[in-house]
Amino acid sequence: MGLRHLIIAVVVGVLVCPPPALAGGIVGSAGPSERAMVRGVSLQQGANILSGDVVEVGPGGEGVVTFGHNAMARFAELTAVRASRDTNSIGLELLRGRMVFRTTPEQPVVGSFADALVQPENGQEAVAIVAFRTPSLVVITAERGALTVTAGTAKRSVTVPQGQTVEVSLSDTPATAGTTPDAQPADKPPSKKKDGSAMMWTTGVVLGGAAALAAGLAASSTQTQLTCAQKGALVSPYAFPCP
Repeated sequence: MGLRHLIIAVVVGVLVCPPPALAGGIVGSAGPSERAMVRGVSLQQGANILSGDVVEVGPGGEGVVTFGHNAMARFAELTAVRASRDTNSIGLELLRGRMVFRTTPEQPVVGSFADALVQPENGQEAVAIVAFRTPSLVVITAERGALTVTAGTAKRSVTVPQGQTVEVSLSDTPATAGTTPDAQPADKPPSKKKDGSAMMWTTGVVLGGAAALAAGLAASSTQTQLTCAQKGALVSPYAFPCP
């Protein structure tokens, strides 16, 4: 076989059997983004996001990634997110900052941080806001649809109804059996407890694991974690009306 035929055979082989980085490794494609980088280069609209890529957004910037089937994600300034794909879903690991993602039944998207997972309840369409308020406190808002937050080796979960927020406090000390506080009566307002510099709402739910998580729900009428303007600054896929 001559050199020319060998080169043609190699090119045809690459087209028919693309390398793993191209076959099955594409998570999504970049939308209109500003001051965002991936693999050390500026994120350009239409560029492929590969499994394992970390999208980093600089000051005053924004990153947008689309996954198909109306699923997408937006990353606020000073945010870093690691993207991945498995057989059934897209994974977005929040390393720092804030992200908003839309998940659909046709293209599930699962958010994560530490050992916690954020996913739609019953696989329905949902829009989630996940943000590090401090290095040890993460705020999760179910903007559309209900969310389920799961963490720890016991896979304990808490449900976040639409329009409500859960604060998750990260701890290096694993939770132990028998340390779950009693749930408060429904007519008793949530109590605030100090955890270092963070303040959290407690409802008697403890999610244990490598990074023990203490989570609680606050009624939307009393929550003070995020102002309306702050939620709007997250650049959600849906309009967020302010009173």
